[in-house]
Amino acid sequence: MAYYAIDFGTSNSLLAHVSDAGKITQVPLDPESGSVLRSLLYTPEKNKWYFGSEAIANYVTEEGAGRFFRSIKKFLPEPGYTGTSVHNRNVNVSELISVFLKEMKMRSDLFIGKKVNKVVMGRPALYSLNKDDDQLAQDRMEKACRLAGFEEVVFCPEPIAAGLDYQSGERKEKVVLVCDFGGGTSDFTLMKFNNRPYSQEDILGLSGLFTAGDALDGIMMKDFISPHFGSQFEYQIPGGNNILQFPRNLLKKICSPAHITHLREKDTWEFLQHIKKFGLTPDDQIHMQNLFTLVECQLGFPLFHEIERVKISLGKNETSTFSYQFLDLSVIQDVMSVDYNKSVVPAMNEIMESMMKVFEQSGLKPNDVDQVCLTGGTSQFPLIRKHLKDLFGEHKILEHNLYQSVVNGLAHFALKLHAVK
Repeated sequence: MAYYAIDFGTSNSLLAHVSDAGKITQVPLDPESGSVLRSLLYTPEKNKWYFGSEAIANYVTEEGAGRFFRSIKKFLPEPGYTGTSVHNRNVNVSELISVFLKEMKMRSDLFIGKKVNKVVMGRPALYSLNKDDDQLAQDRMEKACRLAGFEEVVFCPEPIAAGLDYQSGERKEKVVLVCDFGGGTSDFTLMKFNNRPYSQEDILGLSGLFTAGDALDGIMMKDFISPHFGSQFEYQIPGGNNILQFPRNLLKKICSPAHITHLREKDTWEFLQHIKKFGLTPDDQIHMQNLFTLVECQLGFPLFHEIERVKISLGKNETSTFSYQFLDLSVIQDVMSVDYNKSVVPAMNEIMESMMKVFEQSGLKPNDVDQVCLTGGTSQFPLIRKHLKDLFGEHKILEHNLYQSVVNGLAHFALKLHAVK
């Protein structure tokens, strides 16, 4: 039976078709970017949705009316996330993701010329360190798949899939560390490659965490850009003696590409409007007005796009300038690479600590690794490269199908399922 293999990513999504005859075909999902469909959704009005590059184009044309979503995968393991209002109807995370998956399936069915109802779905090594939350995330993802029209859903960890793709062209016996650095997660698999077919015994260690490209962008937002949007706002309620500060829970939302759009929720929006009246200084008022413009006009996507540009620039330059203007909103901020690199140290330590768990699980040491296989766009981040080169040596570092290795590996996993049946 035919399968689809889907890599539903925080930033990008891809799909491959595995035919009855065992042929693997990458499906072009986006009219502009081909096989890569950016994980973006935009709905300007009820029952009208746009995806990927078309979401961006229509978001600009409609001047931000409606709702724009990115990084929705991050909501999966959050037990407190009950959904968001879309055109006056609460939509939970499974329903939201199903809209995207249904579109992927429809475009693929049209391309293939038949309906395919079986899917091998990639998932992070760990949606969450909490087992209950990890299971909740997979359950929500499975519900999304079924709402999208899939009758059989099989999950495969994404770093294992990346390893299978690498193994498909490898014939030598070796120990390989597969590092998948995406937009939402950093995943690690320590695998033993050999001439015999893949088995679970080849997995020597598996680890991961929800700290990757989005988190690195969020750090820049928090430490360098957010003061322009009220993160240092202070206010005093009339009759009160205490000077209050901008709530930390709302600051977390401002600094998350996924959560920033949810500042438009009714209770949050009314709270922000209430406290703005009691700001202590003219600058406080200006910065809160910037935040209102950011939220009301749904500028989170272009703002984080500029942050990502600055992040990439700092990998090559000592300084870079964040610059964004829209109507009365104007933010210009210089960022020094030495300061940004210092800010991301805790996140980098978390990522490396997660990676080292595969060695604790296997009893092996970094010196026992023959090859380090990198995949995912965030693997280009200079500090990640430096950490890996310092630990393993530059000669062991190999890039492999940065954006397509996971979906290719999921397709190979589907082939094995087909062979078993």
